[in-house]
Amino acid sequence: MILASVLGYFVFFDSKDQYVIPLLVFVAIIIALYMFQPQIDFYHYKKNPRLLGHKDRLLLKNVSSFYNSLDETQREKFEKKVYVFMRSKDFKWVKKEQENLPQDMKLLVAANAIQISMALEDYLYGEFDNYFVYSHPFPTPDKQFLHSVEVNFEDKVAIFDLDAITKSQNIDNKVFNVALFAFAEIFIHLYPNKNYPDIDKNTFWTNIESISAITKDSIISTIGYEPASLLPVLIVVFFMYPDDFKSVLPNQYDNLCAIFQKH
Repeated sequence: MILASVLGYFVFFDSKDQYVIPLLVFVAIIIALYMFQPQIDFYHYKKNPRLLGHKDRLLLKNVSSFYNSLDETQREKFEKKVYVFMRSKDFKWVKKEQENLPQDMKLLVAANAIQISMALEDYLYGEFDNYFVYSHPFPTPDKQFLHSVEVNFEDKVAIFDLDAITKSQNIDNKVFNVALFAFAEIFIHLYPNKNYPDIDKNTFWTNIESISAITKDSIISTIGYEPASLLPVLIVVFFMYPDDFKSVLPNQYDNLCAIFQKH
């Protein structure tokens, strides 16, 4: 508003025409900087990623078996990608009015995202930029019943139940991880042509229960619906229980290791 007023004054009231063109250029630069500030910030964060602070690192050590399995070099790589993800995406806490999501919850969402995409050069899930978190199970226009996680591929958003995320973040991995589930779905959507393992529907749930000790009913109850595809469930269990997964499904384990570049 101030810039517009100043510009108007010079254009319509000031007779010193030599100032008009430089002023127009100046105003255009300011507007461009304002419009492209998110892209500028993203470029800066990606070129200058930071390690997580002590508080964030301590939280991951307390809840993430994946983080604890990494060596020091891998942890630094993981932390820097989590840092960029947290500052490149929009996180909203849906209450009566939308609020910014607290730092610790952003961290949990971002850490699950990077757990799956860590090995990729493009690890930020493309245009999936918006993440909404409720404090409870929620209905949506596409799923008009209470559930804990949903990815809208058309709008490129993911929605989570805060309680379900929190319960799944534990070292013992006793609760199916809905955040990993969402990012597994997004990963498959973005990379549909990867050499994913074949799934035998007749033995799938028996194998999953042998690997995880989490039952089919428990997984479906945690998600809030039976998933249309079993592949995201397989990927979540692969990340949650890698050793047991390898023992029960060695071929699929090697297959997924190749896709996610886990060694």
